[in-house]
Amino acid sequence: MIKKVLKYLICSGLFLATFQLHAITSNTVSKPTFSVIAIKKAPDELLANEISYAQYQIVNNTKISRLLTMSPIDGVNQLTGSGLCSNPFLLAPNQSCILNLQLNASLMKSVHSGPVICKTKGGGDNSPSPFLCSQPSFQDQLNVEITPCLPGKCLPNTTTAQLRAITNQFRQQYGIPGIVSGIWVGGSGQLIIEDGFADLSTPRLISRSDHFRIGSITKSFTVTVMLQLIEQELLQLNTPLSQFLPGLQNDNATMEQLADMTSGIFNYTEDPDFVSEFISDLTRVWLPMQLVSIANTNLPYFPAGANWHYSNTNTVILGIIIEMITHNPIANEIIQRILTPLKLSQTFYVNTVPMPEPFAHGYGFAPLEDLTNTSPTSAAASGAMTSRLEDLHVWAIALGKGQLLSPAIQNIRIASLMPIVFSPCADTVPGRGPVNCPEYDKYGMGIGEIQGWIGHTGEFVGYSSLIMYNPQTDSTIVILMNIFGQGRHLPTTLFKEYLTVL
Repeated sequence: MIKKVLKYLICSGLFLATFQLHAITSNTVSKPTFSVIAIKKAPDELLANEISYAQYQIVNNTKISRLLTMSPIDGVNQLTGSGLCSNPFLLAPNQSCILNLQLNASLMKSVHSGPVICKTKGGGDNSPSPFLCSQPSFQDQLNVEITPCLPGKCLPNTTTAQLRAITNQFRQQYGIPGIVSGIWVGGSGQLIIEDGFADLSTPRLISRSDHFRIGSITKSFTVTVMLQLIEQELLQLNTPLSQFLPGLQNDNATMEQLADMTSGIFNYTEDPDFVSEFISDLTRVWLPMQLVSIANTNLPYFPAGANWHYSNTNTVILGIIIEMITHNPIANEIIQRILTPLKLSQTFYVNTVPMPEPFAHGYGFAPLEDLTNTSPTSAAASGAMTSRLEDLHVWAIALGKGQLLSPAIQNIRIASLMPIVFSPCADTVPGRGPVNCPEYDKYGMGIGEIQGWIGHTGEFVGYSSLIMYNPQTDSTIVILMNIFGQGRHLPTTLFKEYLTVL
């Protein structure tokens, strides 16, 4: 009778499922087992046109070598390669490997468990055995809802494939560790792309959840606060710099000229002594007035209002003026006036080296060096902020539409966009050779324009970025990369390639 019952259970699959579930749920209290530890969790939700990734460390905690494999999940593929778990993979006692998983939402159903790692059946059969299995702790398990591609939700399949191919080829061409892109096309749909690595030493895959230093995109926040102070009549566009910091060269420059880069004030990041000191200690803490003083030891480029020259000093000065008017740190003003109203909970104005978790490591130079531990105080109100994809999507729209400004002030801001007609221009990144600048077709008060899209670009040591909004099509593109100093602004180049297929 017992044999008949067992035969029935095995044939019906109930025995396999029951035994496997017991093995999985009981391994937290019994040994031997395998640890399955999340390094990069999959998103909680994927559109049916998206491809994303998850990454786990697998550790053999048993006392003997084990040949292991992953139980199949529809649409979830194991990626193999150097330093990664093979399929199947042999682990000696206490040995580990990295399991990289690609989640193709178009081939998946919603999943709420796993990945399940089992020893193989043996005897040449590499399929998973039910007799010794483990999966991650509850909070680390795959928990992904697949959202169907309803009209207006997903970009067309052909466009999606083209954008992915462009991104991957671009990353390979320029040796970029990782790229995160978001493309939202009004009325057509959206696509999130994660391509490459957040940390080359792990190697941990890049994620839409990773924080990046956003460099000069900070300027769009700082100038927005300045424009809000003008709305409150605490400041005027024609207020001269001399009212706050008399004695600086070109102190007759106005707030508008500081914001639109026509002040003529020297860019401190072009000062050779600053560059030497900066490179010698990337973690050094700089005070904003130190940066302004460095700039002031150099002659202006031209009389205020006579020309255009991108200068980080302009926005550092605006940050100082905002603090003088409000009696608050610029970080607090950005939080109260922008981050809180827009619910940008993953965007930060930081004065310390550590990055918010999780974060992409930043790289530069050749061969690539990890430059993550660089003090953002070297950029102050011109480039100290960090953020991630979804927050920047919200900010790009708010910036482009003027959601935090009155219509009158937003119209003035958009009208300030003026063509930039000269090239080359001086570089704005310490330690990098001359490049052809600027990225923009037009520049205005803390906002730029490229091919009819408005927003801002950014670059800080180890990172480069772009946010752009198209008011005609209600479309947004955000591009984040963990690389800098490659002789051109790579997010702008990739952005223009995207436009060829949109």
